[in-house]
Amino acid sequence: LIIPSSVTQIGEYAFYNCHSLKQITIPSSVTVINQNTFCGCLSLKKIEIPSSITKIGDYAFSNCKSITKIEIPKSVKSINYCTFCNCTSLTSVKIPTSVTSIKGHAFSGCESLIEITIPSSVTFIGDCAFNSCHSLVKVSILSSLTEINNNVFSNCHSLKEISLPSSVKTIKFGAFSHCISLYQIKLPPSLISISNEVFHGCTSLKQIVIPSSVEFLGNGVFCDCESIEQITIPPLVKVIKNKLFLNCKSLQ
Repeated sequence: LIIPSSVTQIGEYAFYNCHSLKQITIPSSVTVINQNTFCGCLSLKKIEIPSSITKIGDYAFSNCKSITKIEIPKSVKSINYCTFCNCTSLTSVKIPTSVTSIKGHAFSGCESLIEITIPSSVTFIGDCAFNSCHSLVKVSILSSLTEINNNVFSNCHSLKEISLPSSVKTIKFGAFSHCISLYQIKLPPSLISISNEVFHGCTSLKQIVIPSSVEFLGNGVFCDCESIEQITIPPLVKVIKNKLFLNCKSLQ
């Protein structure tokens, strides 16, 4: 399918559930791809997003299960809600330094995605942004995030290690829960709060150093971390919450 150069905007649901659409060419006259535009295009394998695009709407490419590669143009500032969620064949995505925000569920369910680099320009990553990216092995966070939001990397079964930037102060609910291969995580000295169930079910995690700056450990933070052997509770923590070390069978 070739969209003519007379088109400047592609409307909501324009190609929704076009199951046999395999390839599409978007002209440089188009500046906006609206919400759900290509959602459910199960056979869509190739799409080039021109540099003229300034906005890609919610769910725009969700459930495009045959797309393997996406390059987001430098004109885009935000990756919106569920834009690429459940693109189950997506292995590679390039996020440009123009992007400041990755909204909730943006890449959730992209179970073939192997590696992601979050550029220094990003100041916000929404809830569940990379949830259930089962093949994700490497995450590079180059930005100055202050929060790791709810369930951002939960159920990333292949993620083995990650280093958080020194700007992070809060890790929210379940951020790394059920990352069953995670054995190493570097927490920054700026960290103040680790919320409920952040590492729940991280069954490969053996050792973790909690910075002395941490004042709050939520309920069940290390629940079902059955391999964890050593941990030191920081002196600023006044209350040991419910289920904090529930089923930590190797804790000595």
